[in-house]
Amino acid sequence: MRRFERKEVPEVLSKTVYGKPRWEEFGERYAQNRVKNNSFAFQWPQIEGKKLNQLLLPDLMAMTEKHCSYCDGFPLKRGDDTIDHFHPKTHPAYYQEVCKWENLYIACKHCQDSKGSQFEMALLRPDAIDYEFYRFFIYDYNSHILLPNPQALEEEKASAEATIRIFDLNHISMCISRRHAFERFRKDEEPFLSDYNFRFMFDD
Repeated sequence: MRRFERKEVPEVLSKTVYGKPRWEEFGERYAQNRVKNNSFAFQWPQIEGKKLNQLLLPDLMAMTEKHCSYCDGFPLKRGDDTIDHFHPKTHPAYYQEVCKWENLYIACKHCQDSKGSQFEMALLRPDAIDYEFYRFFIYDYNSHILLPNPQALEEEKASAEATIRIFDLNHISMCISRRHAFERFRKDEEPFLSDYNFRFMFDD
């Protein structure tokens, strides 16, 4: 998980509709439908004939330079460019955040499938002001696994452990892909960092 800076709320979400930001209107509408029918399935609202997720993808991808927000996988293939709801849209406490900008993250299929509707308060956000990779994690360059930083505070270790587990960041396929990226980086005479996945391996 590599830190990125979240940009301002896009106008497509902040625009006032019926006296409130559009994202609030969408959230309230979804919450009302879920209360009436607990099995109501969320569908992205349409704005001028285009689905909201398609309108948001360019901004979300720009923030991460087209990398997965969670594992930093790159490049995102068809089916990988999905939007994750950090606070699950199926949890009653978060119904109204279904279109909230700060709750939306671009995610690869691995991270989306691994997380599903799971959520724990300890889970780390890559755009949190106080998040830095080496504050919470260490990287083993031999096994290519992520580990909680042994020097971190206990609550920080718990956050690292929850993040690794929920996103399955040490799945064997992840470790192999990170090894390949590391080996490629070492051989590259003029590496362009944005073209690499798992860039946290190379950050100072």
